[in-house]
Amino acid sequence: MRNVLKYVLLATVIVAMPILANAADKVGVVSSDEVLQNSEVGKKTMADLKAKVESKERDIQRQNEEIKRLGEDYQKKSAALSAEARAKAQSELETKARKMMEDQQGFAQQLDVEQKKLMEPLFKVFTQVVGDYAKKNGFSLIIDKRAALYYGAGLDVTADITKDFDAAAKRSK
Repeated sequence: MRNVLKYVLLATVIVAMPILANAADKVGVVSSDEVLQNSEVGKKTMADLKAKVESKERDIQRQNEEIKRLGEDYQKKSAALSAEARAKAQSELETKARKMMEDQQGFAQQLDVEQKKLMEPLFKVFTQVVGDYAKKNGFSLIIDKRAALYYGAGLDVTADITKDFDAAAKRSK
């Protein structure tokens, strides 16, 4: 999500340069983060993503606890075990630890794909909403707050964009 936002911000700044040269143009700022956090569709999307994360985190935590328990058992019993039994127990412990690490890496990749899958349609709607809002209200430029070093409070159109975003997201379903 951060990478997508970086590219959106970079494109916004590049497009904004020539427009900023004309001081008579109407300019606004919007916080894309606030729109996504405060809109109903954004909240639902983030809640869905959070539920998936928490479920997988619980699975990984269970694996971690099992590995910890096996490690403790191994420490307690290793002195009494034969060399062959010790090697087998250690191998089992290492295999489970490796599997947990692979699961964590796979989950991180899966989460990234899932996040992009959920967020990409929202960003398309967001971009369309901002463009429509700008045309309707006579703005020459609307940039993300993060790209602005300074702006007056009167330039912030985040609340209006959030309302329009929710309405557009509901229509697009």
